[in-house]
Amino acid sequence: MVAVPAVPTRSREWTPVLTGLRADVLDCVQVNLAALADRAYGPGAHLALGATLRFHTAEGPAGTPAVTASVDQRLAEAADLLGLRVARRWDDVPGARLRELVAEHSPLYVVADTFTMSWLPYAGNQHMEHSFLLVDAGEHCVVVDGYHNSTQWGDARPGTWRMSAADFDAAVPRATAMTVVADGTPVLDRAAVLRDNAAALRAEADRIEDYLAAVRRRAGEAEAAAQLVLDVWLLGRSRALHAAWLAGDPDAADAAREAAGRADAWLALAGQSYVAMRRVRRGGVFPAPVLDQLAGLLRDDVALAGRLADAGPVPPPRGGPAADPGRIREVLADEVRGVLGVGPEVPVDGRPLRTLSGFNSFRLVEVIERAETRLGVELDPDDLTGTALHDLDSLGAVFERARPATQGVSGR
Repeated sequence: MVAVPAVPTRSREWTPVLTGLRADVLDCVQVNLAALADRAYGPGAHLALGATLRFHTAEGPAGTPAVTASVDQRLAEAADLLGLRVARRWDDVPGARLRELVAEHSPLYVVADTFTMSWLPYAGNQHMEHSFLLVDAGEHCVVVDGYHNSTQWGDARPGTWRMSAADFDAAVPRATAMTVVADGTPVLDRAAVLRDNAAALRAEADRIEDYLAAVRRRAGEAEAAAQLVLDVWLLGRSRALHAAWLAGDPDAADAAREAAGRADAWLALAGQSYVAMRRVRRGGVFPAPVLDQLAGLLRDDVALAGRLADAGPVPPPRGGPAADPGRIREVLADEVRGVLGVGPEVPVDGRPLRTLSGFNSFRLVEVIERAETRLGVELDPDDLTGTALHDLDSLGAVFERARPATQGVSGR
């Protein structure tokens, strides 16, 4: 039985904290740790949760690798990045026991099942692990939850709710509760963090490829497609949170802009993957272009982390792995002229490359390598056919399909 809906209210202490959160880029376990951080350290402290970039997976319910964001993982990150430490923990306790505990240990960080949480649209609709803060259980039970998401059953938005003891016990029949103390924020060395991110993602490159292969094999199955939607959602939020963390440092403005652009692409893919999942549920085929975009974004994560680590606040190559066809054409024409030592007055468009004076296979290799460096991409060797290397149009098409470079590159 679903509990009676909770009553929205305001809190002099917690409402301002929730207002300052980037709740739209936090998951349901992180967001209330973020609230604890900002309450302890001040507005914006929670953005440090976005410092690290990783790709962790474990076997999911569908039997395919699933991106992980477990409670223990999020607690470890909060400890490392924010100095938030679990002082005490109570597992599998009923709502009545939570009410007893909060009298001495407010606020309690609580993790339970969304299915009965009356303040969320998931109530009666979906089972999922979710966090909230229990801050009072006197005359009314008062729950604080910073979660922000839109679902097929309605919107979840940050807020504070009150309910009777009986309604709270129905909303939270069993839970894990913790007291979390703030030991002081660690000083993060941005350059060192970015180097660690790059090294970690390079080390996870094989895992990324294994994940992509498994997803392609099973994406046509409804359960695997649903897991993929959640994976993309989690990755999109984590990448957006990383961009928000970078934006807090004026010296990282260029890095933050590029990271934000990549995060936007992830969040757009989240919507596309949801549409694809719905198609599978209706008996359709999961669209291959969505999987292609997923592969491109994951590989670009590795490349972006490398560029940020190598360049620090220095802008990345302007072309980037997402350069448009016009930019690709401009770079290729520039490099052909540069290799041949001729000026812009020499036409290189609309003619076979072999008809250019002094052009040969050695010059072609040099053009390709220089263009790869400037655009931050690597061509697939299988694409380098005679037809593909005929002229700038065909060569440009190959570069449009190129994957992001796996290590940082420097532009000219």
